[in-house]
Amino acid sequence: MIQRFFSQAWLNAKVHQGGLNLTEFLAFKVGVSILTLVLYVLIARFTTGYVDLTAWVVGNAFALCVYECIFGIGGTFSSERFNGRLRSIIVAPTSKLTVIMYNGASSIVTGFLTIAVSFFIGGLLFGVQFSEFDFVMFALAIFAATFASVGLGLLLAVFALITDSIFLMLNALALLIIIFSGANFPVGQLPLFFPYIANIFPLYRSIAAARLSIGGAFSVEFWSLLLGEVLLGFVYLLITFLAIRIIERVATRNAALEMF
Repeated sequence: MIQRFFSQAWLNAKVHQGGLNLTEFLAFKVGVSILTLVLYVLIARFTTGYVDLTAWVVGNAFALCVYECIFGIGGTFSSERFNGRLRSIIVAPTSKLTVIMYNGASSIVTGFLTIAVSFFIGGLLFGVQFSEFDFVMFALAIFAATFASVGLGLLLAVFALITDSIFLMLNALALLIIIFSGANFPVGQLPLFFPYIANIFPLYRSIAAARLSIGGAFSVEFWSLLLGEVLLGFVYLLITFLAIRIIERVATRNAALEMF
């Protein structure tokens, strides 16, 4: 069962990335990510006047995994509809959550590598002192961020069966996540109750945990942030599972593949 899952995940990754040679893959996945990070960090540099840009490099490196996890996984069913496979997937006895998770497996790996490589190259460009980092803590924060982002991506993928405006929703959610992540400014500066909304989005806790790895050590606060991020990912997975079951029943009763 496990071997089949990973073989399907590998096949799915080749379907989506197999058309790119190494140069194109690096330019598309790594090059765009690096340029995005440089843009946001330079904006922070010239708007705040800070010389030490470590916090912004860390935050924006994490924010890059949003695009891979949200758009890569969130558009799963929409892509399957475009390719003419949606009907077969819906009527097949295979779990629909498993179908989405085939995409999720490769996105976890890609998201993890995107954060790590972007942080390393961005750190070289902006003079980050790598010797001050606890890289075990940093790697755990990357894993938690990717896991929570993939969980949200899985949940959003289900909405492609409810609305035909899924990519509008994905773009809106991606921007909201970046705003509430604390990557570019403290969430506490937001007015009214908005700072509390950050708790329902991924990255907010993991970015805070990653910043604790700068000259820090394992602490109760670090583990609390990490556990909260992982639990948020599991909440997304649970809601995704329940949503798929409800949609399957409604589709069977109405003899319709979509709810819109």
